[in-house]
Amino acid sequence: MVTDAVPAARASRESGRQTRQALFDAATTLFLERGESVSIAQICAAAGAHPNQVTYYYGTKEKLFVEVACAAVLRAGKRAEIDAAESDTVGDYTAKLVGSLLGVGAPSVELFVEAMMMTGRRGELRDLISETLRTLHSSGEDALLRTLMRTGWTLRAGIDVESKAFWSAIFGLVIQKSATGESFGYSLEEAVAVMFATLQIPASVLSRQLD
Repeated sequence: MVTDAVPAARASRESGRQTRQALFDAATTLFLERGESVSIAQICAAAGAHPNQVTYYYGTKEKLFVEVACAAVLRAGKRAEIDAAESDTVGDYTAKLVGSLLGVGAPSVELFVEAMMMTGRRGELRDLISETLRTLHSSGEDALLRTLMRTGWTLRAGIDVESKAFWSAIFGLVIQKSATGESFGYSLEEAVAVMFATLQIPASVLSRQLD
């Protein structure tokens, strides 16, 4: 009897993991497409799950939304670093980084901005947002440090401050885009110029080769 119970418990745990992942995957697709307005019923229909399973695994739709948004922006940040990794100059590196985050990564960044706004009304969700911001800043510091080592560029402030300034500018551009629609007034070139100004990268550095 005990022997039979062990495989049954293991199967139950595995089934639970699969259900939780199915809900997360379905929510990711739907939230990226439609934002927070997606209903629990729509998520469950896409995941082949039941509404009470959202409550069981995530507590609330808002908690699921924030988890999805945090994971999405971390993926976008990592992809941006990969997209910029083979750049020839500092200017090209920054352009590719910003282009990735405001291009293919924009829906994920927008979702995270929406999640940050939500935490103003739901204090219990702040830890998730704070941890994700720490990860973004830390990853940004590492990427910026690698770039600095390749160019000898001296920062005007601490590397942690520069990383936070970079992400704050990205979030600000995305908020403007979300508020005014697709034609929000910034071309990629203008957005990159905003980042150059924010980070105060001198023109002499922009053309510097990355070895």
